Amino acid sequence: MLELLRHRRLVVTLALLYVSQGLPIGIAMDALPTLLRHDGASLRALAFLPLVGLPWVVKFLWASWVDNHWTARLGRRRSWILPMQGVVLACLLGLALVGVGVASAGWVVGLMAVASLASATQDIATDGMAAEHFAGDLLTKVNAIQVAGVMIGFFAGGAGNLILVGHFGQTIAFLTLFCVPLASLVFVGLLPPDAPRGRADAAPAGASLWGFIRRPMAPSLLLLALLSAMTAVSGFGLSKLFLTDAGWALEDIGRLGMSGGMITILLGCGGGVWLVKRIGLWRGFGVGVFFAGVSGCLWSLQAVQWLSVTEGVVWVCIVLGSLSTGITSVAILTEAMRLAGQGDQAGTDITAVQSTRDLGELLASSSLVAVTARLGYGGAFLGGCLLAILALTVALRLRRRERRATMATAEEF
Repeated sequence: MLELLRHRRLVVTLALLYVSQGLPIGIAMDALPTLLRHDGASLRALAFLPLVGLPWVVKFLWASWVDNHWTARLGRRRSWILPMQGVVLACLLGLALVGVGVASAGWVVGLMAVASLASATQDIATDGMAAEHFAGDLLTKVNAIQVAGVMIGFFAGGAGNLILVGHFGQTIAFLTLFCVPLASLVFVGLLPPDAPRGRADAAPAGASLWGFIRRPMAPSLLLLALLSAMTAVSGFGLSKLFLTDAGWALEDIGRLGMSGGMITILLGCGGGVWLVKRIGLWRGFGVGVFFAGVSGCLWSLQAVQWLSVTEGVVWVCIVLGSLSTGITSVAILTEAMRLAGQGDQAGTDITAVQSTRDLGELLASSSLVAVTARLGYGGAFLGGCLLAILALTVALRLRRRERRATMATAEEF
């Protein structure tokens, strides 16, 4: 904690940036469908809203551009963060002025698509800034702040926004959210031009996606990012459909979702930091994946009616799945930032891992219904268990490789 306090200005800035980056996705994915449906929009019209999140999946395509192009006056990272935050602010102000309704749906979706693109681009620079300024245990804590911040932003833009709209109307709600990126913009503006540890303020040799893929551990790290994301979605995402078909009330399912998010933020991310420090990164990741596997097995046993669908068992599944999401996210992103911090293209390297995670979530979400239709809920949940086992195998393999590399280095000296 004392280490975080020493860097409090940068830590607070990063926290605000991550929260503001989660806002557009929360608005688009969670709040807009409800607001538009409430105004009479058809379900077919709402089907295009998930495409707003597409920039987060494909941002690796322009990550090297962000790493390679900047102005010395603002610094490598602020050159992108400042204008992208300005775009997000303009989009939120546009929502407050236009309002969300069927008549303005085209403008609303367009504004959120632009805000999503700006947030995804800003995330490249923000992650690069974090990787270049922090290392060791402090980097793990910053990654916990990252995961928690984005989730807080998502909930604030979604459920929180709906609560504000219900009490104060759309204009006040969107102007309230407007204050978060505005605060982050002010904090970024007060930072000095980027001066990452041990680096001269000079242009890199040339960032590229291929430069990351060629690194020895990169392919395995990308595979783990994909598998861990698919494991999390195949448990938590499918559970909502399962409980709906089991006759649970929508408000009860929603309450479970909110509780799961809070457990991920408070206990999953915090637990991930503690585990990485106590038992090491890959062992900590293994514990998180193990929790996901146990949760998937319990869901599967309920689906095939070997266990009764009781509130107690469901809560155990939610807690284990939420802990897994936080722990594995912190571990994966910590390793990604550690690896990225060793080179001159931190934004590109971290973005490759994050885009792979987002791709895993997208693939799992899009295939859940098809897999369930063919195999039933029991088979689909069991598939999540198998993904967890595969992820654990890859993680243990990476840990052995790191130990051999460390021993070889020690023998040289």
